Amino acid sequence: MKVRILSGVIGGVLAVLVLVLHRTFLFPLALALLIDLALFELFRAGKCLHCRISVGAGFLLGAVMPFLQYYGNVTAIIAMTFLCIIAMFCEMVMRHQHVKYQETMFIAAVTLLVSHSLNMLNIMLQRNTFGLASVILALCAAWIADTGAYFAGTFFGKHKLCPEISPKKTVEGFFGGIVTDVVVMVIFAWIYSLITKAHVHYLWLIFIGAVCAVISVLGDLSASIIKRQQGIKDFGNIMPGHGGVMDRFDSVLFTVPAFYALESMYTVFYL
Repeated sequence: MKVRILSGVIGGVLAVLVLVLHRTFLFPLALALLIDLALFELFRAGKCLHCRISVGAGFLLGAVMPFLQYYGNVTAIIAMTFLCIIAMFCEMVMRHQHVKYQETMFIAAVTLLVSHSLNMLNIMLQRNTFGLASVILALCAAWIADTGAYFAGTFFGKHKLCPEISPKKTVEGFFGGIVTDVVVMVIFAWIYSLITKAHVHYLWLIFIGAVCAVISVLGDLSASIIKRQQGIKDFGNIMPGHGGVMDRFDSVLFTVPAFYALESMYTVFYL
């Protein structure tokens, strides 16, 4: 437990540092590292590391996309994505005796999911005056829901949610995560509005919080299925007591695009 708490504190401090320096190259650098670490863990879990060209193309896209977004070159992002996917399929054709199409599809899918999902944090940060608040809320949408679900399930959990996939998840925890997510996001928005004098669409924020809390469970369960089917406990051990990057960001990969899409429809903060 001490190791878990210590690594969690260190991770939290690093996250705060990156957010404080969000206007510098440190933010895209941190995103690039997160993307490539998550990709490595997924490629290893999927036993695809022998597909060197495809894996290399995935790492390349993950490494350069945050910087291309940071410097505003959206056209280059589209071109790089296309070229990396083409490289993956070229390897499948050239090395068809050693590379299965399932491996190519898996590599392409997780590369697109991880790189574009996490890069949306970059997009939100640059979009408007309240970009940093949006990034924090998008991240909290996953982590707060998970924390609320854990405690609600621990104290009130009686009915299993998906016992064959994740035995510890309960229906009570599921709803507890939704309530916790909404409450914390509203409190954060209220405090933020007092500091910045911004106005908040609270009803829309409540809806976003509830939707993201539900979607975060989908991300968590999807990662659990991969681990269960591949016979692994954690994706990695970069954070002792917590596992790998994917063990912490599996839900984030789903909540960030959801938050971005919903906030694009109707902004949460306004002057």
